[in-house]
Amino acid sequence: MHIIVTVGSWALIILLFLQPGVSHKGALEGMRIFTTSLMPYLLPYLVITQMFIRTQKKFLTTSNKFKLYFNIYLLTALGGFPSGAAIISSLKEIGTLNARNASWLLAICHAPSPMFVIGFVGIEIFNAEIAGLKLLIIIHVVNLIFLLVFIIFSKPIQMNTYKKEANTSPFQESIKETYQILLLIGTTVIFFTTISYIVFESLKEIIPTISPTVLVFVSSLFEMTGGISLAGQILSGSYYLPFIIALIIAFSGLSIHMQIIVLAQKAGIPIRKYLMFRLLNMLIIPLFFILG
Repeated sequence: MHIIVTVGSWALIILLFLQPGVSHKGALEGMRIFTTSLMPYLLPYLVITQMFIRTQKKFLTTSNKFKLYFNIYLLTALGGFPSGAAIISSLKEIGTLNARNASWLLAICHAPSPMFVIGFVGIEIFNAEIAGLKLLIIIHVVNLIFLLVFIIFSKPIQMNTYKKEANTSPFQESIKETYQILLLIGTTVIFFTTISYIVFESLKEIIPTISPTVLVFVSSLFEMTGGISLAGQILSGSYYLPFIIALIIAFSGLSIHMQIIVLAQKAGIPIRKYLMFRLLNMLIIPLFFILG
């Protein structure tokens, strides 16, 4: 693994020097995606939810595991990833969840925001709002089935013994946590968008006859939003477009994964279950979307 990381890092450094214009274009596109598509929605939601979990103790402090886990799922579903992972990480840090339960919830409570799927994917990519709604319902039905199984077989709720001292106001804590999360999201989006542009352009130069579908998957590997946009342009009207879009969302892209993994590691949450469930989602969600 160390050799792979070393070789990959040097390869990217060389490509950055060889294609400074492409790198600059990719970085600008990453900044545009973050500042115009992500931050205006994420910032207010993150502040509100961070303040909510610090003040609404009755909503999240209960020995009823059905109530607690479904309440958490509701909060994560409204915000989508990666804000859902931010909520679970914060709940682990303040003692509402232990490491084991947080790892399961991190794996299960993984879905894009409703606005993204219905608005961007449904209206702009599929040209049908109902198609975006259908995909969103399938994602949540699959997640809720996994959640129900987890709740039934999980042990009684055990809180962490560690509690944060309330030395500042909930609002101040929420602002502090939000800007750290947004900095992480912005950095990873810009980085992976830049890398996707470099790899994308390099492949087109090396293999001029490369399949457009391959280019879509290369772009989606690094950054989900950019991959979906490219798929909508290149594969517009294709019979395989719905399947490919569902597959891209189920995978989510390395940018999203790195954001969630960093948040999880910061809170001491194991990520093995999270990675396993991403593979399961890639197998289940596209198939259900096509068959449905």
